[in-house]
Amino acid sequence: MQGNGFKVGLTIFFVGLCGFYLFPSVQNLYVSYKMNNMPEEERVEYREDNRQWLQQVDESSLNLGLDLQGGMHVTLEVEIGNLLNQLAVNKDEAFQQALRTAEQRAEEENVSVVEAFVEEFEAENPDGRLSRYFRNQGEDITRRSSNDEVQEYLQGQADTAVQNGIQVVRNRVNQYGVTEPSIQRQGDERIVVELPGVSDRERVRDLLESASQLTFHLMANPQQLGESVQRMIEYYEPTAEDSARIAEAQAADTAATEASTDTSGVTEGTELAASSGQEASGGQQQGTALTEPGESAQTGPQNSLLAAMQPMPGQEQPIIGRAFASDTSRVNELLQDPSVQNMLPPGIEPMWTASPVLTTEDGREAFHLLAVRAEPELTGEVVTEASVQFDRQTNEPKVSITMNSDGARRWDRITAANIGNRVSIVLDDIVYSSPNIQSRISGGRTEITGLESRQEASDIVTVLQSGRLQTDLNIISERTVGPSLGEESTRAGFISVVAGFLLVVLFMIMYYRTAGVVADIALLLNLILIMGILAGFGATLTLPGIAGIVLTIGMAVDANVLVYDRVREEQATGKTLRAAINAGYEQSLSAILDANITTFFVGVILYSFGVGPIKGFAVTLMAGILASLFTAIIVTRIIFDYMVEDRRMQVSYG
Repeated sequence: MQGNGFKVGLTIFFVGLCGFYLFPSVQNLYVSYKMNNMPEEERVEYREDNRQWLQQVDESSLNLGLDLQGGMHVTLEVEIGNLLNQLAVNKDEAFQQALRTAEQRAEEENVSVVEAFVEEFEAENPDGRLSRYFRNQGEDITRRSSNDEVQEYLQGQADTAVQNGIQVVRNRVNQYGVTEPSIQRQGDERIVVELPGVSDRERVRDLLESASQLTFHLMANPQQLGESVQRMIEYYEPTAEDSARIAEAQAADTAATEASTDTSGVTEGTELAASSGQEASGGQQQGTALTEPGESAQTGPQNSLLAAMQPMPGQEQPIIGRAFASDTSRVNELLQDPSVQNMLPPGIEPMWTASPVLTTEDGREAFHLLAVRAEPELTGEVVTEASVQFDRQTNEPKVSITMNSDGARRWDRITAANIGNRVSIVLDDIVYSSPNIQSRISGGRTEITGLESRQEASDIVTVLQSGRLQTDLNIISERTVGPSLGEESTRAGFISVVAGFLLVVLFMIMYYRTAGVVADIALLLNLILIMGILAGFGATLTLPGIAGIVLTIGMAVDANVLVYDRVREEQATGKTLRAAINAGYEQSLSAILDANITTFFVGVILYSFGVGPIKGFAVTLMAGILASLFTAIIVTRIIFDYMVEDRRMQVSYG
C-alpha cells in the first residue's frame, strides 16, 4: 500500500461525504416505516409533536420525482396572441385577420405566434408597415421602425411575458407549499410544471389559471403591530395539557424525542437571528424558537408560531416577522386561524416579500412577512410604461413609472396624504417592493430609487409590466400520478436495480474469479457514490433516472473488463502478476477515458436541451460515469495493490 496513502484518503473522504448526504434519506426511510406501523391517532400526534424535525429530515432527503411519489404534471401555454392584441394601437381588419391566422398556424405548425403574425401580415400587405400598430418610446419603436425592428421588439415582449408567467407560477406554487416543484420553460410559449405529492386537481387548476393582479397598497403603521404580534405569540403558547401530553410522549419514546430536539427548527432559528446581526424582538417568548449559540434547545412543548417564524415588530417597516421559505406555508396556516385574524389591526393582510431578506451559509432563504392594507389604492391597469433608468449623478439604477390620466390623478391624491409612509407593489399577494413616499407626486411620473442593483430594478419593471399586460396562462395538458402508482414505480425501479446488480455480480465472479469479486466491491461502492452525488447536489431521482442507474451498472464494469483482459494479455507474455497489473491499468487508461468522456458529453447535451424525464436520465448518467471512473481506476487499483504487494496473494483473472 506504499504510495497509495493519498488514494486511500481520497476514497475515504468521498465515501464519507456521500454517506453524510445519504444519512437523512436513510433516516427518512426509517421514520416513514416507523410511522406507517403506528395507529392513526398516534401517528397524527407524533407528526404534530415533531413537525420541525420531520420537515428538516424530509428536505434533506434525496428528492423523488413526480413518477415515484405521485403528483401532477401540467403544461401551460402563454397567450401571446392576446399580448400582441394589447400592445397594438389603431387595430383594423388587416391586423385582426393576420393575428387570427397566425394563432391558427402556431397551433397547427408549432411555430411562434410572433413569427407567424409577421409573415401573415407581410404576405397580405407587401408594402404595409407594422409600426402603424406598435409604438414604444422606451424601446425606440416609432412610426419609422422597420418590420424587422418591430418583430424583434414583439419577440422580446413575448419572451418577457413567458418569463413573467414562470415567475407568477413559481410564486403561486410556493404559496401552495409544494416541496421541490419543477417549473421549466418549454419552447417559445409553454411552461411545464411538476408538483410532487399534489393530487387536488381543481385547486391546482384554479391556482395556475387565475389571472394575475398587480396592485398598489398602503401599509400598516409599524406602531400598530407590536401589540397584535404579542397577542398572537401568547395565543400559541403551550398549555398545561400540552406539557403533560409531551411529557408522556417523551417517556414512551425517548429516542425519538432526543432526535427531534437535536435537529429541530429551534437551532435553525438561531442561525436566522445570528446571520442578520440583529436581536430578535418579542421579549422572552422568542426563546422558544430562537436560542443563542451554544445553548441547548428546550425539550418541552414549543410555541407553534415561534417555532416557524421570528417575530419582528417595532421596525421602521411594518414587518410582522420573518421565516425560512420552508416554514412560510406553516406560518400561513397558523395565521388563518379566525382568532388570530381578529388580532391583526383592522383591514390589514399579511403578505410575504418576493425576494429573500436573508440567505444563510447553507443556502437557506428567509423572507419578511409584511402588514399590508388589504384594500388596494391602485391597480396595474393605470401603468402605461415602466423602465429601468440610471441617475445621472450617482449612476445608481432606478425604476421609472408612467401612469395614465386617471392613475396620475389618484396617485397625486394618495401620495399627498401619505408622505413618509410606505406603499407596496403587490403581484398575486406577494410584495415585490415597498418604497417610501418622500413627496407629493403629480403628473403621473414616479421614480423608485435606493435600489441595490440593476437586477432588482429589472425585477420590479418585470412585475409592473406583468400587471400592465394581462397575459393569460391556459392549461393545455395535465396528468395526475397517484401515490399508489408512484409506489409501484418505485418498487419496480428498485427491483430492476437489484436484478441488474445481481446479474452483473454473478457474471463477473463466474468469468473473472477473484478479480470479479474486486469489481463487484467497486460496483457496490459505485451505487453508493451515485446516490450520494444525487443527494449532495439536490438532484431529483425519477423513473428515467433509475433507468440511468441500471444502465450505469452495466457500463460500470466496462472499465474493469478492459483492464482485466489487458492483464491477461500481459500475463500471457510471461510478466509477473504485479507487472501485468501495472501494465493493464496503464495501457487501458486512454481507452477507458475516451469511452467515458464521450458518454459524459452526451449526458451534458441531454441535460442542456432536454426537459423533465430526459434531464432525470442525464443527471444519473453523468453521476454514474463519474462514480464508475473513480471506482474502476482508483478503488480497484488500491485493492489489487493491497492483495498483491501487502498480502502476497495470487489473484485470478479468470
